[in-house]
Amino acid sequence: MPGGEASQSARRRATEGTRPAPARRSPSFAECFRFPIATPRARRDLFIGATLLLLTLPGWILNLGHRLQVVHFVWSGQAPYFRGFRPWRRTFRRGLFAFAAIGIYLAPSFTFAALAWWGWPSIPAKIGAIAGALLFGVGVFALPGGMTRNAVAGDPSYLARPDLALRVALAGGRRYLKAWLIAASAIALSFLGLAVVGIGFLYTSVWAWSVTGFAFTLALQDEPGTAGTTRA
Repeated sequence: MPGGEASQSARRRATEGTRPAPARRSPSFAECFRFPIATPRARRDLFIGATLLLLTLPGWILNLGHRLQVVHFVWSGQAPYFRGFRPWRRTFRRGLFAFAAIGIYLAPSFTFAALAWWGWPSIPAKIGAIAGALLFGVGVFALPGGMTRNAVAGDPSYLARPDLALRVALAGGRRYLKAWLIAASAIALSFLGLAVVGIGFLYTSVWAWSVTGFAFTLALQDEPGTAGTTRA
């Protein structure tokens, strides 16, 4: 019947471009490296993101917000994952919160570093320098866990609580470490972009950070307490 066909067509349109979120598994190098350039939409967003970096800090914040949006879509299986940077204000706001979180995560290490510099070369200053270096390492290690959980659950506590992010990171186990290996490799490869008149680094760096976001999303997929979370 015409009415039944129209109803079926509407349902197909409503579900078109979606698929179940990937099950928890270890990310692969090939899959993660291919993700930012796998589709025309992905390549378009990469080009726009790299061009936005010409705006320096505002462009970097917009890219950060965009990556978190992509993470949310990947986690919840809402393809297409790359949907541009609009609405610009919302993307910038999301990136700004994430930028503030980076400051919060790394503030303790910077504080110890400043105190160490001020009191150098005393013994307490050297102890402070070691403490600062350790805190920096812990903060950087935990940061992707907090960013991912915030992106998928919309929970701002993960932006202000590095301890919660560290729990997520440790719960990720080997898969989280594999994601870090993929991320570090992509970031290292991104410096090859400097060979293309320097400006190529804008594009390779956006590619690398997109690889990073995707790798940690797969690594943390369906961690206890996060399965089925789709709130933006």
